[in-house]
Amino acid sequence: MTSKKAQKIALKICLTSVLMLILISQVPSIGGTERIEEQASGLNAYSTSGIVINDSNIASYSSAGSGASDAPYIIDNLYINTTDYPVRFDGVSAGTYYELRDSHLIGRGTYGVYIHDITNGEASIINCTVEATLAIGGSNAKYLTIDNCTLKFTQGSHYREGLTFTNNIVSNVGIYSGSVIGIHDQDNTVENNIFYGNASSFSVSRVTNTIIRNNILHKTGFYFSTDEAAELMNNTIENNLINGRPFGLFVNRNNEIINAENYAQAYIVNSTNTIVEKLSATDVNIGMQVHNCTEITLRDIEVRGRRGIEVENTNDILIKDSILEGYGNGIDMDEVDNIVIQKNHLTGFEYGIEIAYAKDVQINNNTLLQMGESGFYLDNITNFEMKFNIVTSDIQDPGSDLVFYSWELQNALIYYNVFINYGNLTAPLMHDENSINVKWYDETLEIGNHYSDWNGTGTYTIPGDGNIDLYPFIDIDGDNLTENAEVMVYHTNPFEADSDGDGFDDYTEIMEGTDPLDPKDYPGRGTVLAIVLGTIFGLGLIAAVLYILNRKEIINIPFLKKK
Repeated sequence: MTSKKAQKIALKICLTSVLMLILISQVPSIGGTERIEEQASGLNAYSTSGIVINDSNIASYSSAGSGASDAPYIIDNLYINTTDYPVRFDGVSAGTYYELRDSHLIGRGTYGVYIHDITNGEASIINCTVEATLAIGGSNAKYLTIDNCTLKFTQGSHYREGLTFTNNIVSNVGIYSGSVIGIHDQDNTVENNIFYGNASSFSVSRVTNTIIRNNILHKTGFYFSTDEAAELMNNTIENNLINGRPFGLFVNRNNEIINAENYAQAYIVNSTNTIVEKLSATDVNIGMQVHNCTEITLRDIEVRGRRGIEVENTNDILIKDSILEGYGNGIDMDEVDNIVIQKNHLTGFEYGIEIAYAKDVQINNNTLLQMGESGFYLDNITNFEMKFNIVTSDIQDPGSDLVFYSWELQNALIYYNVFINYGNLTAPLMHDENSINVKWYDETLEIGNHYSDWNGTGTYTIPGDGNIDLYPFIDIDGDNLTENAEVMVYHTNPFEADSDGDGFDDYTEIMEGTDPLDPKDYPGRGTVLAIVLGTIFGLGLIAAVLYILNRKEIINIPFLKKK
């Protein structure tokens, strides 16, 4: 099943990439040939096809230089608008130095500038505008310099090592949230750049001897694959702003409470017995990452972006009282033990809570609304308890989109939960496969779960292994409102008959037109108030009339006479 998920993700990426190619292909055509020629005005070369530069022709494309380290070939003032690679360096020998400068390149192949051969600082791209699916790069483009360029693309390039990336303006214009840049390995400098994204990521993977400094990120953020503190400490990562606020990097923090309200994004690694609270992350690729930690509490975290919280290689993690909204993964955990997830509210994610290779997991009192592919996605978990959770999903692809999916779940107790599908109502909600000792009800309480496709009689069979819920329910709190009505229509608590605690059950307050979520608005309150006000107003009116009549000596009331 895991491979099936990977296939679906790969298919989505491929389809999105095709769409991006189509969209980009339309941009340069605006204005026709006259527009292209106008843009090319003042440049030395104009072409509608790409060029391949190698040892045999590099001198002919150059306006100066000999290829030596102190006199690189200068290839400049190109304007190329093509459906292929605008410029491809393929067959330039190691030790030949060259600079591509002052050019405007538009491509709808893969790269705008592609460098095939291994470089050791020989290649530089300076003061260029590049518009392509990927801007500049290549699998062997090591020790590459990119300076003072404007790059527009649908998918950011990834660089292996030795990158010098400075003073550039970078825009990810794709709909799919990919990356603005990816850097790996050692000896990288990414400094004084401006990145514009769309909840896309600045990807950092196992870097050493690397500088990431003084960068400004708009609607994008960092994503770290590195999870070793020793590696992080060998780098300089400082003075980077995300949406106008600093990036919070917390390494080797112990026995602390970290108030993260001033940070735009947070990453905590190799820390122990630490609380991170009050983070508010908006328009980022991911709100928070936790790697290689022990005894960590995340509370009052708010994320509105692509992904919510990621936790890896961590023991003893508590996530509570947080609000997460996005369209990727809400809470994503891998190789984590002793997990408590409680009283969180998640909205809009493809995968609400995804946990793989974990043990001792408790998921209680969470609300997951408008999930896409899976509300809960569980893989290889031992010792699992889940109760008092609400999850709603828009199932469109039967058998693939699910409210709840589990694979190799062992020793699990799942009850008092509400599972609702409001999409394709003929599709199954659940799938539980290769499970061992999983119970979908509490034997003592004789309580199971609510399933929106249960017909209201008998037991409920979980597709997959065929486990049975002996005690499915429709109105567990006895307030005469079904779970579907409470969750989807009235937004009341299906586990409490009186959601606002004002002494009147939820059903009575709908029926009476009062708010079942407002303890100050309850049936009869308006009548009582009217009586009180009416009484006061009525007595006052009577007293006023008596006073006037007495003054006019129409009636005689001794205690009202003027002395």
